[in-house]
Amino acid sequence: MSFPKEGIRLHQTNFDVIGQQLQPLLAGGDCYRLILKPWRDKRSLPQNALSHMWYGEISEYLIRSGRADATPEWVKRNFKKTYLGCVEVTYTDFITGEKTTTWEARHTSDLGTGEMHQFLRQIEMWCAQFGLLLTIPRGCEYQQLREQSNQ
Repeated sequence: MSFPKEGIRLHQTNFDVIGQQLQPLLAGGDCYRLILKPWRDKRSLPQNALSHMWYGEISEYLIRSGRADATPEWVKRNFKKTYLGCVEVTYTDFITGEKTTTWEARHTSDLGTGEMHQFLRQIEMWCAQFGLLLTIPRGCEYQQLREQSNQ
């Protein structure tokens, strides 16, 4: 029996069904590690698509303003470092075995939907201070969450 990599969303209404799925594993006498942690939804694909659209818009704005190096990738990398911070990552050279440690910006794929919404709000506010109004498609998830948080 295999479970999804991102885990199973456990709640009161599916507890018995999940227990029934686990029972055959336990019947064999083996022990397993079960880790429970609060569920949080990963950032959504619409949030990701919106962020990439914004990186393009910001890139165009910055290039028009004289920042020729401001590619969408550059914009993304620098917003991530500015608003999400960095994590320490250790790499091992497969030939020499040498370990090197470096700092990398956090990945947006590791964010929950709420964290990603906050990240997008920070980008939007940064742009607003320069009069750059980003495209927010009507009815998009970001707009809906923004309206909910303003209530």
